[in-house]
Amino acid sequence: MRSNRLLPGVVPLLALGLGACPPGGETRDAGVDAPVGDVRLAIGSGQLYWEDLPPGARVELIHGPQGGYHIFGRVRFDRLGPDVRVAFRVTPAEGGAPLNDPNDRIRLAEGRGLVPGNGMWECSSPLLVVLVAVNSSAAAAAIVGRRFRLEATVTSLASGQSATAAREVVIVNDT
Repeated sequence: MRSNRLLPGVVPLLALGLGACPPGGETRDAGVDAPVGDVRLAIGSGQLYWEDLPPGARVELIHGPQGGYHIFGRVRFDRLGPDVRVAFRVTPAEGGAPLNDPNDRIRLAEGRGLVPGNGMWECSSPLLVVLVAVNSSAAAAAIVGRRFRLEATVTSLASGQSATAAREVVIVNDT
């Protein structure tokens, strides 16, 4: 089962824009490294290290060894750590159902997938965003070259405060 599991050795996540949720709980999007409310949240990618995702960034579709498809995601944030849950949502830019299970949560804690640095917390390794709706090579081919909204929500387990950031990306298959 993927839910509620620490994934310290997973490949990097996609870098996304910044956004935050004010104490009232509403979610707003913002540009990269732009704080909203009290929290800064950035979405990134990168298998070996953090890679920024500017608007329209290309995100690699990976065919995993168990036969499924995924993309890599990473998050950087302040004021929420050091014990959080991360959730991703990947939807077509024009709207529609998510490609992944948006209820899938990944728990990160200091020393267990989360490291401090430069006043922020960051994934120590990439996180898998499993695209459960992409279950065949034909389904994979149908999403390549299309625009998607990649969204990450990080929730503090101590305070319940959340921050959400989103970035438009293009899924590619360069392998």
